[in-house]
Amino acid sequence: MIRWTIGFAAALYCLVCARCAWPQQSSPPQPLNASVSDFGTTYVFSPPPICARCIETELGFLDQDGQYLPLAVSFAPLPTPTDFNVLVNLLDSESPGNRRATHFGNRLDFVIRQQAYSKGGFVLTLAPRGTVFIRGDDGGRAGATAAPQYTRGRNLAILNLTLTGAVGVSSGNPRSDYLTSFDYYRTLDKRGTAFFLGAQQELSAGQETADTEEGIVIPFRNGQVEISTQQLNLNTSPEAQFQARVIVNWGKVFARR
Repeated sequence: MIRWTIGFAAALYCLVCARCAWPQQSSPPQPLNASVSDFGTTYVFSPPPICARCIETELGFLDQDGQYLPLAVSFAPLPTPTDFNVLVNLLDSESPGNRRATHFGNRLDFVIRQQAYSKGGFVLTLAPRGTVFIRGDDGGRAGATAAPQYTRGRNLAILNLTLTGAVGVSSGNPRSDYLTSFDYYRTLDKRGTAFFLGAQQELSAGQETADTEEGIVIPFRNGQVEISTQQLNLNTSPEAQFQARVIVNWGKVFARR
């Protein structure tokens, strides 16, 4: 399974590199940006990717069983629609057994997003990805995401399909992980405030979970604020989660002067 997953990710990466030389069609205006979460305003999702030669940062707050400060940095040094991303929790504060532990996150996620196809309101993004666990002996993960999306007027639908496999299987790093998330968005104006609903299904280590989400996206000049609530593990042990994120596109930092 691990060899197949790594081979699959490598094949997608080759496809991504090949697409860099293909002419790209202009995509329709997108009201939303990428985000850290694997749920809701999904990270691989729109606009796929950020503008060429730009850099973007995203800082969030997540409250579930603990408190977390997820950070994502995206940069696009190439003139093609490709960007490179690093995701990490700046702060991870949990209290198992009534003893609170606060430290830097335990994982670094690396994602390469590539707009592979665009026509009319349809856009397909492919994203090889990998994970490195900083502490312990859990090793890492490798895989890829395919993200088709369709825009019509003020409506947008996005589907994320992610498959990853463990590089070093352990109790905290299951052999395979399959994630499907679907979101529907509707903006009040063409590029204005958007409301969204989402649903997610995950199959990991033989256990399946189902989640739902609702939220709002409020844009400003060079970015947006996202606020959402999630209802997790609805088919096992339901719990609630709250997220807030601020995304800023800093523009063409890599432009020639």
